[in-house]
Amino acid sequence: MAINSREAPGTGGKRQDPIEPGTLPGRLVQVLDLGLQPQEYQGETKPPAREISTTYELVDEFMKDEDGNDIPDKPRWISESFVLHNLAADRAKSTARYYALDPKETFEGDWEKLLGTPVNVTVIQKKDKKGVVHNNIGSTSAVRARDVASFPKLVNEPRFLDLDNPSNENMQMFTDLPKWIKEKIMKGLEWKGSDFAIALEDFKPVKKDKDVKKEVVEDDDDDDDNGNF
Repeated sequence: MAINSREAPGTGGKRQDPIEPGTLPGRLVQVLDLGLQPQEYQGETKPPAREISTTYELVDEFMKDEDGNDIPDKPRWISESFVLHNLAADRAKSTARYYALDPKETFEGDWEKLLGTPVNVTVIQKKDKKGVVHNNIGSTSAVRARDVASFPKLVNEPRFLDLDNPSNENMQMFTDLPKWIKEKIMKGLEWKGSDFAIALEDFKPVKKDKDVKKEVVEDDDDDDDNGNF
């Protein structure tokens, strides 16, 4: 099954400083199917729902070297996860995020076709329980058509993970994900016994040693879309 809103029912090394709050230009670089996940809101159990994770590559924010200078071929990434609602749910976070990328619904709800699309990302900061500052995505908004041509191209190849398609490409992508994301997916309610999980048991991943060109800045907000639109 494709990730379609119309049809819907860690980085290693030294931690980079948080991005300053503001609205920044970016492109959608990654969409991950997280599968059917348990849901809870304000301590109350809700029906399970399909979640996805989206990641934006910021076009003018970069990782810093030891001297604090930008590394031009290593743009910052920022991600968030949320429940995938039907586009008819006009107050849902997934609907707002989709329409920021495809306001005219040209791609009829298909998230894979949005990869590489320019978008404005409003970055905010939040402190966790230990007082550590993390970046979150406050909102996203569409880019004016006349500004699209000025957006730099993606530095990294776009990635799309579909758990309903146990192809070698998808299984390799799953293998390359950070450990905590893989663990979340494998805790999904439909993971055990799925075609993807079974195929993965015999899959031999290709080891990659090329330089990573980005930093994943993960959204630390743990109440993304459990009824909180």
